[in-house]
Amino acid sequence: MTDRGRAAAGLPHPGQRLRRAGRTLRRPFTVLVGFVIAPLTAAWTRRSRRIADVAITPASFAPPVAPDRAPSRRSRAETVRRTADPLTLAEVEVIEVDAEFSEPQYATVCDQIQRAPGSKLLDLRAVRAIKIRLFERLASDWKAPRGTVPRLGIVLGFEQWTVLRHVAERRLRPLGNRGVKIEVFYPQQGDSLQDWFAGGGVRHDRLRDVIAWLRTEWRPGPIWPTVLGRTASLIQASAEVEAVPELLLELAAIARSFPGAEGAEQAAHHAHAALSWLGDQPSPIRCRALRAAAAARLLLGQAEAGLMLLEMAITTAAVLRDPIEEASALAEIGFHALRRGHAARAETRFRAALDVLPSEGPRYLRATLHHDLALALHVQRKDTDEAERHATTALGLRWDQGSQLAREDRTLLALICARRASPRC
Repeated sequence: MTDRGRAAAGLPHPGQRLRRAGRTLRRPFTVLVGFVIAPLTAAWTRRSRRIADVAITPASFAPPVAPDRAPSRRSRAETVRRTADPLTLAEVEVIEVDAEFSEPQYATVCDQIQRAPGSKLLDLRAVRAIKIRLFERLASDWKAPRGTVPRLGIVLGFEQWTVLRHVAERRLRPLGNRGVKIEVFYPQQGDSLQDWFAGGGVRHDRLRDVIAWLRTEWRPGPIWPTVLGRTASLIQASAEVEAVPELLLELAAIARSFPGAEGAEQAAHHAHAALSWLGDQPSPIRCRALRAAAAARLLLGQAEAGLMLLEMAITTAAVLRDPIEEASALAEIGFHALRRGHAARAETRFRAALDVLPSEGPRYLRATLHHDLALALHVQRKDTDEAERHATTALGLRWDQGSQLAREDRTLLALICARRASPRC
């Protein structure tokens, strides 16, 4: 959780508790805590988001490449290259414009669309700023006789599509009265363009690709809440029924990657929408939806509602005899307790989760539980040997010994060993 998210949820910064613990010990140990506290504290600030993402990972719990999976911030040029591969359509003239396309070029493009008979595709994916005036100009400057351009397709970047699609269609409505069929597309519909120009319908069958783009290539701006909200509406209106809950949970995970209350509120909304699609029938995806909704509620500081949802997830997992889901929900309750300073309660939950989880269970989840149990023991100043054993086990389970998670394990081990060396321990 970011500092802004923590402030919104009313949560104390984890580092404050460890610093207070350090002040109770001798000065040499306090100095050591000062040197090693930063990386461990940084780990805590990410943990709520990492655990939240477990809510939508597949049951196999394959080690994530990037636990938070926040939208990457690629360079603008790279994003344009990846999303603006040339479109080629049989018997359709494709009119491409560059990133700097602006009002002085509108007349030229309008003329080119009408110049020769046949359907046209106006490719605006690379344009940095699209003004409504473009669509107004197309409608007002249209001179082509009826039947000259039977179909006009317009492709926008997905973000632009979510906010401009309906506006563009309204502005271009006069062309429909002149016999021109208009449709506005987004890049992931590229495979279905040829069918539409051949007289077929509009398909939204690549929504998983939309989600993947949002997770890996999108560079969100101020309108990100609108983009996510309209993506959710698109999913619920167009996706196959059985795919809707999973796609909404993916969208909830993306929303949780945004700091502050607005991201958490959107995440809660999408997770609860997934639950409404799933109904009350126990299933692994219902467990994940309950945990996703709980994670968002906890981020919003709604502890009672969040914990109730996690208890429901535990009950559902027990009915399904799904130890992975049950252990995951227990882990999230434990981490919430640890974050709120209730280390003893957290210890109980972490131990219960480890008891439930089979030894062949997912390495990522087992490593997380061992690390958190070691931390709970350390915060309580309990059995140092057991705390060291759990931290060592967590480190041994890491896929990548050079990863940030492995460094967090080593930092915790350093704190535990330093406490053992202190005469006051």
